[in-house]
Amino acid sequence: MADLSSIFDRTGAVRRPAYGQLLYEFGALIADRTQPHSIARSSSGHGEIVLVLPGFLTSDLITLPLRQFLDAQDFRSYGWGHGLNVGPTPRALSHLRERVRDLSDMNGGPIAVVGVSLGGLLARDLAYDCADRIRHVATLASPFRLPTASTFEPLVRMCGPLYTDELNWERLAQPLPVPSTAFFTRDDGVVAWESCLSDDPDCTNIEVGGPHMTICGNPVVRRHLVGALARES
Repeated sequence: MADLSSIFDRTGAVRRPAYGQLLYEFGALIADRTQPHSIARSSSGHGEIVLVLPGFLTSDLITLPLRQFLDAQDFRSYGWGHGLNVGPTPRALSHLRERVRDLSDMNGGPIAVVGVSLGGLLARDLAYDCADRIRHVATLASPFRLPTASTFEPLVRMCGPLYTDELNWERLAQPLPVPSTAFFTRDDGVVAWESCLSDDPDCTNIEVGGPHMTICGNPVVRRHLVGALARES
């Protein structure tokens, strides 16, 4: 069982989003699911592989539109292939390392990893141990600067007994051994946006507007994400 005491702020120094913002998040998610999203095609990706990790309590189904967009930009995108993301369980961490190994072998070199929310923490954790197989990490509204504050804290604590105590939470905010891009939004109703930025000189922080839960479909995020991944491809 993992110790979660260092994950959530108890001093008030990190402001938790208001629960009213969380209601707005769910409304925005429902509205986003009903809107058609046009996809312009380009050849930016040059066939490079991108692994996309879903957020907390979501699966590859949620990231499918983003992966379809990346495929249209001539990347080859893959989901994490591990069902519902409940967090850093031993099986999930082991599976991800195997997934990165297999995809980098398929790619003939390092791959890019994109993590949504909690998936971004898992993406950064991968980069420390698999730097020779990962060329870029992009995090979308991912609270890797701990402690953070979140309206989802009760749910994370409920899942805490499933987590491994081998995950080094403190290193998640340390400079990565690979280039990275961190997207954040001050409109975030799930996590404190301040915890989604990096001081790493090799990380580009990009502020966008809009909710946390629809960040995968945010057109500004998509445009800058393709630019970040294409520069490294």
